[in-house]
Amino acid sequence: MKKIVLSLVAMIPTLALACGAHVHNTLPHYENYTESLVAMSVCKVNEHISEEQSAVWFKKLAWVANGKDEELFEHYAHFAADHVKEIANDSEMLPKWTSDYCKEQFFDVMAMDQVVLEDLYDEQELADRDFNRHIKSSGSENSLEKPQA
Repeated sequence: MKKIVLSLVAMIPTLALACGAHVHNTLPHYENYTESLVAMSVCKVNEHISEEQSAVWFKKLAWVANGKDEELFEHYAHFAADHVKEIANDSEMLPKWTSDYCKEQFFDVMAMDQVVLEDLYDEQELADRDFNRHIKSSGSENSLEKPQA
């Protein structure tokens, strides 16, 4: 099982590059969720959470971050996947993610409230994010002019 998870983690950056237009439109506040993404993945590697629990965990983090699954996945691929791989291959670090730790982290995530992006960013940053989302979904900058706040 660990080999399968490790191979999937190793493929994530490649898949992220291969998907559509490659626009980094993740906002800096996604950094606040990197640790939880790592915990989720390592807990899954250790088989302390199920596939369903990891999916719920991930979806909840995307909602809390006021983002989309794809954006959080892109953030994961760029900032967490390598760290997960290091932990999964380290026989001294991996056991630190215990069943109790994983349950605690899961329940902490489930108790989180959604962030309000307008409280974190100005109008131009939010407009840029929407513009980047459009480019990513359409694959082209030609269909839209960059919005001004």
